[in-house]
Amino acid sequence: MKLFNFVLATTGPKLTNLKILSRYAFSVTRHVTPRKLLNMVRVEWSRYRGHDEVGGLPYVLKIESTNVCNQRCPFCLDRDRDKIDEDGRGFGKMHLDCFKRIIDILAPTTFRVNLYGSGEPVLYPDIYEMIRYAADKNIGVTISCNLSVFKKENAEKLVKSGLEHLIVSCHGASPETYDKYNRGGDFHKTQENMRAICDAKQRLGQRLPFVDWQFLRFSHNQHEIPKARQMAKDIGVNAIRFINPNIPPEHKEEWRPRRDDELADANRGEGKVAASPGVNISEQDQAVARGERTVSNAERPSADVSTCSWLYRSIFFNWDGGILPCCDGTTEPGHDLAHFTGQTLPEFKAFWNGDKYRMLRRYANFKVPREEMDQSTTCAQCIKPHMPFLLYERGFTLSPKLERRLLQTEPDLPAKRETWERDRTTISQAVTKGM
Repeated sequence: MKLFNFVLATTGPKLTNLKILSRYAFSVTRHVTPRKLLNMVRVEWSRYRGHDEVGGLPYVLKIESTNVCNQRCPFCLDRDRDKIDEDGRGFGKMHLDCFKRIIDILAPTTFRVNLYGSGEPVLYPDIYEMIRYAADKNIGVTISCNLSVFKKENAEKLVKSGLEHLIVSCHGASPETYDKYNRGGDFHKTQENMRAICDAKQRLGQRLPFVDWQFLRFSHNQHEIPKARQMAKDIGVNAIRFINPNIPPEHKEEWRPRRDDELADANRGEGKVAASPGVNISEQDQAVARGERTVSNAERPSADVSTCSWLYRSIFFNWDGGILPCCDGTTEPGHDLAHFTGQTLPEFKAFWNGDKYRMLRRYANFKVPREEMDQSTTCAQCIKPHMPFLLYERGFTLSPKLERRLLQTEPDLPAKRETWERDRTTISQAVTKGM
């Protein structure tokens, strides 16, 4: 089951986490074929071994149906919409023929497709046809919506479309808290539409789509978590997730939830917590990573670090056909690795294991010194390939295998550890300095 944890934004309470994990496990068992299973094994073996070349194809696709949105959420990737329109990718909707071509060549090895990026999928009239087309190709389909522009008379149409997983972004349990983040949305309409979809499922006698209420947790709404749980139960959603989002440093004082609140661990399991994707550090040791406290060699903190799964399991297609390794950097076409123009399967395979992807996997497996990374790539600007180097410098204990790899890549790391003890730069400062 751990194989599917990468699709979750964060960990949650034990019961809800099991529900979500079982949801993805069900998706795999529902759509499995011998060819898909063999492909997944090859991909996972390549990732486990840290290969630059992958023995299979991505089995989870993320395809941006549209980047047009009715809301202006403060920390969304497309919050600077004027810049996107003038200097970036612009706004639009994926052409249906382009979508079908992607599905046609990758369906035999794909378990799941997420039909969303930085926009609101239900604003695209062809979204129902997209869902049905992928579902008919034996692929599980997920969309993430705010539902405030959804027409509740389309509830049955959505349920009948073949959709497997519906994520609803509603970050409050009252209009006052909702409006602070879901700017431009309608709290009451969102709640009504969630209920309409759940009622349609019951009326039609269908288990799917799995309705997953996503609640980003901030200082202004954390007190409403018990109320939101009760509302979710009353509406009939399958799960509600309380997520601690990434907040820009300049906004943390205003937005970050209070750690001393009795609800502070509403979405955390026991023991270690996610410090960044694929990096698990205890709460106490995160203070060491941030440079807020030091430790002696006798009590060296530890961290679990895994390689990025995106470069092996997944791929992101922007609405205009631009291809990225993940959903970060989607607003800038300069980050695109290629542009999908109806390639054949052999052409896609050549791209998947071409020079660009192999180099990014070297970054992901910590085989390239930080100063040699191509800073024009999304991966080099991500914290992920920098994190284990930075943790080592701060005196963290990593796995013996990973430490050997890091020292082979940057032999001067022990000296850098001594320098950090003297200068005490923060992780964010260290990453910025290396760019």
